[in-house]
Amino acid sequence: MKRSPVSPLNKALYERLKGKMTAPVYDYVPAGKKAPYVVLTDTTAQGWTTKTISGAEVTATIKMISEYQGDKEVAELGDAAIAAIQKEPLVLTDGWQVVLLGVDSHTVERMETHREATVIFRFTIIDTKE
Repeated sequence: MKRSPVSPLNKALYERLKGKMTAPVYDYVPAGKKAPYVVLTDTTAQGWTTKTISGAEVTATIKMISEYQGDKEVAELGDAAIAAIQKEPLVLTDGWQVVLLGVDSHTVERMETHREATVIFRFTIIDTKE
């Protein structure tokens, strides 16, 4: 991989979620912020190349946090995040293009003081500059 699609992908994910989610969206959570909120966490890119094109398989993790003691709020936030990302194509900058998108997993965890939903998206992204 000669260059990485992580930054353009994270920017597109952040902008899409910020525009579509009812809860605040962060790429980091400022101290003292109250739940519910959505945060972009881990992104991993694994490069690949064929004779004619190159790109990356990318996983991006998004977490939803809620202080509501049931699963309803975080599960609904997770569903909303999935719908926001999958409803229409993500447009990336700098010559990157998403060609495949899917949900790897969607989980809800019961923590002692809050609930966390995690959605892991898998993207196949090609480099149109190469």
